[in-house]
Amino acid sequence: MFARVSFPISSFRSFTYKIPISLNGTVQPGTCVNAPINRRLQPGFVVAVSADSGYKGKILTIDSIREKELHIPEELWQTLEWISQYYITPLGQVLKAAVPNSFLKLYKPKQVQFVKITPKGLNAISNFENKKPAQKRLLEALSCINEPVKTASLTEFASSPHTVCSQLEQSGLIESLSQPQITDPFEIMGPGEFQNIQLSKEQQGVVDSIQNAEKGFHPYLLHGVTGSGKTEVYLKLAQTTVQEGKSVLVLVPEIALTPQVASRFRKAFGSRVALWHSRMTKAEKGWTWQQLKKGEYSVVVGARSAIFAPLKNLGLIIVDEEQESSYKQENPAPRYHARDVAMVRGKQSNAAVLLTSATPCLESYYNVLQNKFTLLKLTKRYGKSNYPAVELVDMKKEYSDDGSALLSKSLIQAINDRLERSEQVIILQNRRGYSRVHQCLECGEIKKCKHCSVALTFHRTDNNLHCHYCEAFEIPESKCGQCNAENMTFSGSGTQRVEDVLQQQFPDAKILRMDMDTVRGKGSHIKILEKFANGKADILLGTQMIAKGLDFENVTLVGVINADSGLFFP
Repeated sequence: MFARVSFPISSFRSFTYKIPISLNGTVQPGTCVNAPINRRLQPGFVVAVSADSGYKGKILTIDSIREKELHIPEELWQTLEWISQYYITPLGQVLKAAVPNSFLKLYKPKQVQFVKITPKGLNAISNFENKKPAQKRLLEALSCINEPVKTASLTEFASSPHTVCSQLEQSGLIESLSQPQITDPFEIMGPGEFQNIQLSKEQQGVVDSIQNAEKGFHPYLLHGVTGSGKTEVYLKLAQTTVQEGKSVLVLVPEIALTPQVASRFRKAFGSRVALWHSRMTKAEKGWTWQQLKKGEYSVVVGARSAIFAPLKNLGLIIVDEEQESSYKQENPAPRYHARDVAMVRGKQSNAAVLLTSATPCLESYYNVLQNKFTLLKLTKRYGKSNYPAVELVDMKKEYSDDGSALLSKSLIQAINDRLERSEQVIILQNRRGYSRVHQCLECGEIKKCKHCSVALTFHRTDNNLHCHYCEAFEIPESKCGQCNAENMTFSGSGTQRVEDVLQQQFPDAKILRMDMDTVRGKGSHIKILEKFANGKADILLGTQMIAKGLDFENVTLVGVINADSGLFFP
């Protein structure tokens, strides 16, 4: 028997190898194997198996199967082959995107010490010596917790928790155990217990339409007005799918920016939910991949790359906000669109595919008109919520009084009113940086990136001009590179400049800024949102990332700066 193997290289070629007798019957398409190439063993995936190689020369032999956990399911394998053909990308590169090299090493998590109280320890609390207050405090804390606690997290009760725990363990009052330490990617906001979903009549009609349809692949487009409760609908559908013993894949534009969506699924499905997004470490992704292969998860919530998750018995794929451009992979190859790949994977898995949006893309709506998708509608807002009152302000009148005005008088007054009532405000400025344009007033030349030919943005944090496409930067010059005139100026505003104006206008207010410059660190976006949710800030200023999936009860005002700039973006 022979196998064609594809390696993660930029070549459309696959390589033929002989399958050793010991591996006959176990090597099949999707199997990860070790095979010799360029005089060393490399991991590759089997593309096809045949009885004849069609070659009479010497053929190298597969060395071994890499990891059984890395075998790609048949339906996912067929999807990857489609991506390779449709996007004209070598299968090896597609495999590299679906199964990064870091997954090819079996991840072994670090072992960390945990402790829990023993029955003897519970009985000893009331008669414990006052001479050992740290031990008593620690015992009292452990008595209130029914599960093992990480020893290092007990510093609130003892300055040296490891020493105190060691003493208590010697007395038989607690027991220690080692557990794998996995950084929980679900460090997300939204505490509280999951409440049973109560659907409106219109929502229930949508759910019934999908559940009563013939089982198997069927694409749906759920067109619901803003606030109509589309999330409640697909949560209910996900619950039913899991109860039937099938798995659910939920794609959102960027999971790192929509923690509340993931939080709701975690509350509904508990530990059966896996999270997948760009902020996870290689170790976290490797561990999640292994657990998915073992069938430990029924639901995956993630960004576009989650479309490659090796879920077993896939029954439902949900693409939330399907019109978002972030579903399109630009670099590196394969340059796939997750929405389109979801359709193909749904067909290969015989699973239903639900696209949801308040503003569907033209492609999806065209497919509805062609009777390829089934259109479902939610025309009413969920619960008792009403549409917000919207006030449009003509900034030309504001500029006549103050040529540099960024905030209108009515917005300033509205913010003041909210701050006096201890309410919160969200300000949207969909441009990061300080000034968007560095321009010569003599000839009109705009300073552009040498690599991308797009206007450079001035950032006051380092006083440099930055390209938001390739991340190149340079020092602003006083002379124009075109006419040599010393009349360069900055114009336009970004989040940094708006932040300065807000600080000057409301010096006592606590302001948080959320854009790509402030969320580069791991978990930084979560910390910002948690601070705002916990009332530790009055104003949240940010780019479009604060306009997705956020729900704060104490927010009573949203201001949009330069709203019409979105009409000319990019």
